[in-house]
Amino acid sequence: MQDSANSLTMDGYSSNVPAFLTKLWTLVEDPETNHLICWSTNGTSFHVFDQGRFAKEVLPKYFKHNNMASFVRQLNMYGFRKVVNIEQGGLVKPERDDTEFQHLYFLQGHEHLLEHIKRKVGTEFQLHLLF
Repeated sequence: MQDSANSLTMDGYSSNVPAFLTKLWTLVEDPETNHLICWSTNGTSFHVFDQGRFAKEVLPKYFKHNNMASFVRQLNMYGFRKVVNIEQGGLVKPERDDTEFQHLYFLQGHEHLLEHIKRKVGTEFQLHLLF
């Protein structure tokens, strides 16, 4: 399924950014959804709290589904990585339902960087899943 691109005006110039990324940006920026998805303190990642509620209450407002696995799959296809808590070494399930994701070009206050995020295709994506 192809992701259509939206023409956005960011910082006074126009660029093509995939719809998924513009929706994700809007979602993370929306103060109304901060209890379920928001920027990290330093703005280099975002958190999803209570995945069940997030999928049920927020995803359908922005996407044509309420499936958290599909949302995470899309994030992976665009190169987002799950942030693992170092203290827990990723081996212990956190007490809070808090999942953190990051991407080199998904930074709070730097919407113009979205155009550098590209969807992985074919072999590149399959290899990413293997390693």
